[in-house]
Amino acid sequence: MTDRPKKALIVVTGTYGDSRLTALRAPPQDAAALAEVLGDPTIGDFDVAVLRDPGCQELREAVEEFFAERAAEHTLLLHFSCHGLKDGSGTLYLATKDTRCVRLASTAVPAEFVSGLMLASVARRAVVVLDCCYAGAFERGILTRADTDAHVEDSFQTLGRMGGGSQRGRAVLAACGAVEFAREGTTAAPSFFTRTLVKGIRSGDADLDGDGEIGLTELHEYVCDELRELTPHQTPRLWVFGAHGGDLPIARAPARLAKPPPLPEEVAAHVRSRSPTRRLWAIEDLESLLHGDDIGLALAAATALERLSGDDSRRVADSAGKVMSSARPRVRQDSLDLGTIAMDSPMPAVVITVEGAPLVHSTLEATADAPWLAAKQVTDGVEVRVKEVPQPGPHEARVLIRTATGEASVPVQVQVGRKEMGAVSLLGHQPWKSPPPPPPRRPSEPLMHWPFSSAAVFLAVSLSVFLFAADPGSAFGSSAGWLTWPVVGVSIVVNTVVSLRVRRDAAVSRSMASSWGYSALTVLLATGTFLLFGVYIRSPATIVAVLSLTCACIAMLIGAIALWGAALSG
Repeated sequence: MTDRPKKALIVVTGTYGDSRLTALRAPPQDAAALAEVLGDPTIGDFDVAVLRDPGCQELREAVEEFFAERAAEHTLLLHFSCHGLKDGSGTLYLATKDTRCVRLASTAVPAEFVSGLMLASVARRAVVVLDCCYAGAFERGILTRADTDAHVEDSFQTLGRMGGGSQRGRAVLAACGAVEFAREGTTAAPSFFTRTLVKGIRSGDADLDGDGEIGLTELHEYVCDELRELTPHQTPRLWVFGAHGGDLPIARAPARLAKPPPLPEEVAAHVRSRSPTRRLWAIEDLESLLHGDDIGLALAAATALERLSGDDSRRVADSAGKVMSSARPRVRQDSLDLGTIAMDSPMPAVVITVEGAPLVHSTLEATADAPWLAAKQVTDGVEVRVKEVPQPGPHEARVLIRTATGEASVPVQVQVGRKEMGAVSLLGHQPWKSPPPPPPRRPSEPLMHWPFSSAAVFLAVSLSVFLFAADPGSAFGSSAGWLTWPVVGVSIVVNTVVSLRVRRDAAVSRSMASSWGYSALTVLLATGTFLLFGVYIRSPATIVAVLSLTCACIAMLIGAIALWGAALSG
């Protein structure tokens, strides 16, 4: 445990070696629910330890260690969720996994042992909570958790006599009276008593006087009222000893919304109207209030919209439902992957960002459905962290986000591994190694530009010769001329542009599209030049022009090869 002044030990025993002791479903659930709310820094702020299915000697040592070596400022809370048994003289015993019903004195822990250690502790405040199960019997699908002859207060009579004049507060809170049953449901959920206890602390409803602090007397009164609805024949009992005004503070009450104010009269009148049209008008006003900064009116608007979403008019019900859907909490992460962590290593917190109207953030509550995961509200949303690293391997859980306007659920995954040589080794896998960096990319060699410059020069010479030295009519009047000379003109422009781009190492000169286009132009020019050989070999001037075209074709062929090489290597 850490150095926090509030310490809690939760002892849960659900399995027993003695066949006469029925296995209990509730204790593991009791531990998870109670540990979460007591350990919340904003509510209980206890340093919580959980002891599951201990043996008799193990429990004795754990309880003694819990009460020993404490300072005066400590507040201690010890919670038992287990079977309770009594011997022939009425002494109360707390059952452990190795308890034998015929040998209680040597295989179970007497309540006087606990009360003696609690009284001897120097801690200023100490509380024992008993959610004890006595002779378990199944009746109408409910497990009974009491013996009609048990008297819990008798087991702490020594504490009562000695604690009255002490300046140290001591208390015992029991799940039921002397002749009553303490019950747990037929499903795997906390017992009625612990479930109600956790609900009162987590919601703040147990803060009956509204002072922001939950005292044990308030908590007892709240649990009694709530249990009366669940099981009317179970009445928890409380014994408080010491000079602390008859109460011991247990937790801080979370901030609660005040009762929402009434809606503006005009809006309320539209909501109550028999006219569907007027109720539709009301929905427009309610939408503005729902998204507004006045949390009380927003909560009243949400209540009215929920009622209108079940309206007899389909239009009214659909409109109200759409408005409520628009105000639901929105999370940016569809799922949360916490990655790979090592056992026994601290896990940094990760925040799930929640967006929505002011009412969403004012009423936001978050819980995790796995004991190893903790979720709590923060300014921007919900903070998630691994509080108890589970066994190696993959683990999944869900974070449930509840608000006054709806709920959202975020799946959470984590992979737990072992530490090996400074790395995290997953179960059944080799330690992860980062992939080697890719080899450095060889810089591309500069593309030669002379084929394109030469082709442009040769093409310009051939065109000039035909224009000024040859007969223009014969040069451009045939079908060969109509094919060749437009290609020559385009080729001059293309080669000039490509030459300039190559000099600047532009990316287009290394693309596949450039290679295909330049190759097609080269083929067209070569075809035209071949035709000109048979048509224009009539004078020295035309011979020079055709030879210049031939040199241009050769230069362009070299340029096409160069472009293809650059595109394939780039």
